Amino acid sequence: MTILPARPSQTAEVQDKTMTLLNVISSLARASSAWELYDTNRDGVLSLEETEALINSAEISQAIELLTNTSCTYYTAADLDPYFRRADTDNSGTLTRTEFLALYLAVATERVKKNPLLLAEALLGFIDTDKNGVLEGGEIKVLLTILGFPAILLLPIPDFIKLEYKAILRTIGSMLEKRP
Repeated sequence: MTILPARPSQTAEVQDKTMTLLNVISSLARASSAWELYDTNRDGVLSLEETEALINSAEISQAIELLTNTSCTYYTAADLDPYFRRADTDNSGTLTRTEFLALYLAVATERVKKNPLLLAEALLGFIDTDKNGVLEGGEIKVLLTILGFPAILLLPIPDFIKLEYKAILRTIGSMLEKRP
């Protein structure tokens, strides 16, 4: 039996989507280096408008997706204002890098905390090693192990079994939206 290696582009795509510490550090480093691009008046701090541009940038969006394992949302200045005011600890009306980091972490986690379906998607996404929205047999075994099922019960689960969790969560979400 010959095992063919994955196509290089396919391997790179899966590696790019896989949650690793290196990916998170790399994304955070890119996001940090983007600071200068969005500090448009070069004063070393960000206004609310500059913060809006940075938080919606490709660099930050990618980092948020890696941290929360969910797709990113566009934030307006009005959406960011409460976070901005909380993060602005010196009440200067601007954010230092440290204050921006506090805002960034609050924004990245708040969306997932508010919506249990997003939390479920984020958690299942960490188990979904190839990030295809489907848990295959081995990934289902990992999930059941985490949930405390004894290993002996997991043996009969074949690798070809698939659980399309993103589709299931979308269906549940639309059913919940229709409730009065």
